[in-house]
Amino acid sequence: MKRIFLLQVIMVLLVVFGYGVQPLRKPFLQITVDGKPSKSGDVLTVKPGQKFLIKVDMEGGRRDFCKFPDTYADIAGAAQILSRGKDGITYQINGQNAVWKLLNEDFRFAADQFLQIDAKSKQSAEITVSSLHFSQSYLKITGKANWQFSQGGQIIGEENTAEGTLYFKVEGETDVWFASENIQATGIANELVKGKLEETQLICDSIEKSFFRLNFSAVQQSIRDLQNSVNVLESTIEEVKTGNPSYKTAIVFKGLPSDEPFRDITAFSDIKPEWVSLEALVNNSKQQLAALPDQPTPQNSDQLIQIITDYVNWQNSLPENTFMEFSRYIPDLVSEIIMMPENIRMVAEVKSIANYSQTISDLNAFFDQRILQIPNEIQKINAANTRLQTVKLFDGMLRSYFSSINWAEWKSTRGF
Repeated sequence: MKRIFLLQVIMVLLVVFGYGVQPLRKPFLQITVDGKPSKSGDVLTVKPGQKFLIKVDMEGGRRDFCKFPDTYADIAGAAQILSRGKDGITYQINGQNAVWKLLNEDFRFAADQFLQIDAKSKQSAEITVSSLHFSQSYLKITGKANWQFSQGGQIIGEENTAEGTLYFKVEGETDVWFASENIQATGIANELVKGKLEETQLICDSIEKSFFRLNFSAVQQSIRDLQNSVNVLESTIEEVKTGNPSYKTAIVFKGLPSDEPFRDITAFSDIKPEWVSLEALVNNSKQQLAALPDQPTPQNSDQLIQIITDYVNWQNSLPENTFMEFSRYIPDLVSEIIMMPENIRMVAEVKSIANYSQTISDLNAFFDQRILQIPNEIQKINAANTRLQTVKLFDGMLRSYFSSINWAEWKSTRGF
């Protein structure tokens, strides 16, 4: 019976003294930086090589009760306080002593590679700012306090935890903390938000790659994935702000995953007529080559050089990114089968023929091959050019979507 009575007393005390007149505050960290008060979420400006001393205490939780029992427990007529302080309280109730005491308290400091931590005590650390070039860093502090309640031989344990983060901005540096092809973030860096930004950029990359493969069903699915990812990014930022009201960041979406494919529509429109003229050029060159005599003369050699030069001039007039465009949409159209072989092309450059008959033979073989290949190349170029028009539809969808986002900024990279 005595054991049951003591347990009942302890439970009453836990309720009365734990919840009391005012509820105990959630445990939190009190932080000072070189003696000046700071709070979790603060952004401090520092210089490379700077040193400063961080000190930390945990307040709230069980410590509130031990320090301020009049505020956080209704003890009037119920108990006599014998001693109280930040590390414990002793009081008497129903003729028995009851004790809350701090068993241990531990603080951990963690940072990225730009801050060096030298722990001076359990509650303080000297921080040295790196001299390397960087713009932002952070220091995360986690605290854990183990408390014990005892009365009449009965013991109950309690753990209080708290954490806080300080952010550091290097004096004179930009506050851009994340930058990728389509996204930029300024303000305070956050690893959780960074992870969502990276996921969103990966989806943008996958949309672009699907465009290059002309795989529009994959584009459509990835756009849905992008919308979900952006929604998760927004909710993650709000979640971080809820946990740290001083957290600030601004997101800017740059351009569209369809920007390059959209430009490629014009590129293919420029490439397409080049192959129409190529077909006529090769057929005409083949006829001229067939009309050349077997024996070289200065006039015959000049004619042969001109035939070669005409093809070289054609290939030199191609739009600059022709073969990059082919690598995206028609990967089997490679320069090795289209460009004139080096040994023949050099004739046009040096304006001299070392072996007349061999050059005619090599050029005949090249033209025969090109006559067979060009119709297929024209067909593939026309097909790619036609299918690329579908990009306009998805580009409009993406433009409309990014324009509708009201919690972040979108900037077009195409001037419209």
